[in-house]
Amino acid sequence: MKGGFIMHEKMLWTNDNIQYMFHDNIVEYDMVAASLSISKRFQLLDDALIEQLKLMPKSERTKKVGLIQKDDKIFSEKLLQGIRDIRRKFLEINGLNENNVLSLHSDAVFFCSKKKIITDIEGVEFKHKGTWSSYIRYQKIEMLYGNSYIDYKGVNKQMLFEHTMGINMYLRKVFDMIENYDESIFKYLSHFQMQYLQDKLPEYYYLPFGKVDKYKTYNMQLFAYIANVVLQETRSW
Repeated sequence: MKGGFIMHEKMLWTNDNIQYMFHDNIVEYDMVAASLSISKRFQLLDDALIEQLKLMPKSERTKKVGLIQKDDKIFSEKLLQGIRDIRRKFLEINGLNENNVLSLHSDAVFFCSKKKIITDIEGVEFKHKGTWSSYIRYQKIEMLYGNSYIDYKGVNKQMLFEHTMGINMYLRKVFDMIENYDESIFKYLSHFQMQYLQDKLPEYYYLPFGKVDKYKTYNMQLFAYIANVVLQETRSW
């Protein structure tokens, strides 16, 4: 239960017991307008101000609430605690725990489930945002794969853009081969790494993935990790 307590107290939490998952139903549910919903549920702001915030575009509303949090630390603490409390109730009501929750990102929950989800928690609505079939977490980077596309969490947009035609293509190939139970995957990994070490790949493959580093050998940590994941997963084939 200690692990569950830590999970509920963290705004950002990743499940160390689930480093990867394949051939499953992985979903994301987010609180709808979290700052407003929580403020209304726990009466943290005047109704008139909440209605005013509702009329703002999301970007302006986020900025305004951020300024309120900066000026009012008590409000900020209660808002964050409210998010954690409602998120915990969402997990408990839906029977979600360390066995099926992959990660928590403030008001967003990533988990594995095929059952109908209860989305109204004390007037705070959760909305389904995405579905994937496979998942790998490498260091602080989460990769969610579905329909030949990877959604990344924990990678800034500029770095992700730089890897669009490089490491991203390699990872998509790995996910695709696992999803299709392709037994030639080890041949692919070996050939790819050999080409990488012999500098036979396009330059964009040598940009460090997940870290600013000038040495091409940094990516070998990623390749070794992926190879181990593949080894563990394919044992059941």
